[in-house]
Amino acid sequence: MFGIVSQFLPQLPLFLAVAVTTHLVISFSQTLMHWKLGHHRMGGKFFRNHINFHHTYYSKDHLVSGAYLGDEGNNTPFFLIPVFLIGACTYLVLPLDLFVVQGIACAASFYAHVFFDKEYHVEGSRLQRFAWFRRKQELHFVHHRHADSNFAVIHFFWDRILGTYRGPVAKRIPHPGEITRHSPRQSI
Repeated sequence: MFGIVSQFLPQLPLFLAVAVTTHLVISFSQTLMHWKLGHHRMGGKFFRNHINFHHTYYSKDHLVSGAYLGDEGNNTPFFLIPVFLIGACTYLVLPLDLFVVQGIACAASFYAHVFFDKEYHVEGSRLQRFAWFRRKQELHFVHHRHADSNFAVIHFFWDRILGTYRGPVAKRIPHPGEITRHSPRQSI
């Protein structure tokens, strides 16, 4: 056992670099496909499914439900396209151990995308206790209110890079010294 661990320990930084890079490429591909295919007519069936199902079930002020309503017209299989394309291309150039790391990272990234999209829309998600999740959920809800922004599901920095980021609208709380009621003007 120690021999196996000592053999792979020096390669750990390389394995981590491959895994992180793979996740970022998959995440960017998901964001780009969501934007260009899911919200433009050139996306064909991808566009129709996304708009007619996901954005119909979850729109405006109806953004969560007791159970996830997205299985009909689900576009998740379309996101496997970049996974297989990347896998096919790198199979030819990566050594087997790095290809396995990449495959595991692809699967984990794909699963994370599906998991978070469902958790954003499920009422009472167990992740609600975390501020980072509530922030990502609100950014995703901005997308459902304004379909021209926030196409990422996990990493919204892609939207900043693509110029499609829109932050949540802050609710203004009046300063305690501000007058909050209007009084009629007194004439002299």
